[in-house]
Amino acid sequence: MRPVRRRALIVVLPFVLAWAVVVATFAGLRDRLPDPLATHFGADGKADGFTGTGAFLSVVTAVLIGSGLLTLVPTLRLTKGLAAQRFAVALGYGMSGLLGYAFASLLFANADANADATRASRVSLPLWQLGIALAVAAVMGTLGVLLASRDAASAAGSGKRAAAPRLPLAKGEVATWTRSVGSPVLLAVGAGTALPGAVLVAVGSATGALLIVAGLVSTALARCRVTVDHRGLAVASWFAPRPRMRIPLDRIERATSREAAALSLGGWGYRVRGGGSALVFRSGDALFLTLATGREFAVTVDDAATAAALLNTLIERDRPAAGERG
Repeated sequence: MRPVRRRALIVVLPFVLAWAVVVATFAGLRDRLPDPLATHFGADGKADGFTGTGAFLSVVTAVLIGSGLLTLVPTLRLTKGLAAQRFAVALGYGMSGLLGYAFASLLFANADANADATRASRVSLPLWQLGIALAVAAVMGTLGVLLASRDAASAAGSGKRAAAPRLPLAKGEVATWTRSVGSPVLLAVGAGTALPGAVLVAVGSATGALLIVAGLVSTALARCRVTVDHRGLAVASWFAPRPRMRIPLDRIERATSREAAALSLGGWGYRVRGGGSALVFRSGDALFLTLATGREFAVTVDDAATAAALLNTLIERDRPAAGERG
């Protein structure tokens, strides 16, 4: 497993597990829960705030998955490995344990509430539950420190730029280069977004439909085919030739290749950054195009050096020389 993927897995795993535990607890207690649920308690342990059952899962998903992403992004953007970020990782693990236990304990406290109109108001949550939640957070924080200490990965920086050679291509000879490239990160994000959406739709929450759409879009972009030929560069999704991105040959000034980290290009997916844009599927080999506008476009794909060499050859062969332009 690549270092960046391993670091991402270490950071987000506790939040995903906490979310799964809460959802499983909700599903197991669904027939025993009142609606609305008692979700806030005063110092005396008595309920003083309430949330509908459908909204409860929406809040759980937003808080846990959102907290995981907020923890992941700054952690991966730092150039140091997780071993140098033990405190941040421990804090994230502790937070996931605290939130996961708090949400699950709320559900158990609401289970089998009285069946009359005031059933949710009679739910109570003893203060000692907070002590257990803090203990769970401490255990999870310790686990985070141990996992971070075992991580020796450091963020992969941009590799040394390499000038692409030309391919020996005779005048009139036709050549096409094409490769498929997939993104486990985009696939995981798509599945991880669509799955909670499906759960929320099943319990009647409208928020789930938006999550499903976002997940399907991410999944559709998780695998694409990159093609270089006499027309230029084209990138199309795996399931259909259109929609696709095309950069004509006459818009490309020069092509190069080099190793690049996904985060150095702005993250996964289609990224717009200062001076250019990029289609990022994973860290590794990447094709970089200098465009006629002065901007740069990059796409991460295997065997990018061959693609760059073919593009440079086609640019020199098919584009009229300066003295031949009318």
